Amino acid sequence: MGVGRTAPHRVRAAYLRALQSIPLSVRSISAPVPEVLTVLGQAEIGDRLVQYGTVTEAPRLWVAFPGLTPPVFGFLTGLVCGEPELRVTDVGHLAWTREAGRTEALLRHGLEVWREERRCCEG
Repeated sequence: MGVGRTAPHRVRAAYLRALQSIPLSVRSISAPVPEVLTVLGQAEIGDRLVQYGTVTEAPRLWVAFPGLTPPVFGFLTGLVCGEPELRVTDVGHLAWTREAGRTEALLRHGLEVWREERRCCEG
């Protein structure tokens, strides 16, 4: 059974969930200069410290490894609707993000950071 127009809704929904859990490589957007990244939160994921931050000129929730060159390796989208997706701008880190549930951890912590910062801004 294919996932075409006549496939059951359950199959299409499962296929969509599987696709959304895979971090996508994005080559058209360059990461910001790390010195201007405002760090909003951090978490340890897969034995690495991961920082979440933003830049005024590029309003996204950027994801970075402090101490590496280049440190910024991607950004999160879909935070407003509560369905975050990871976009990887540095393909050198794509394999790391796909290992052992790291994508889910990056998304979960990023959503927590975004919600906490939103709460602080809204008072």
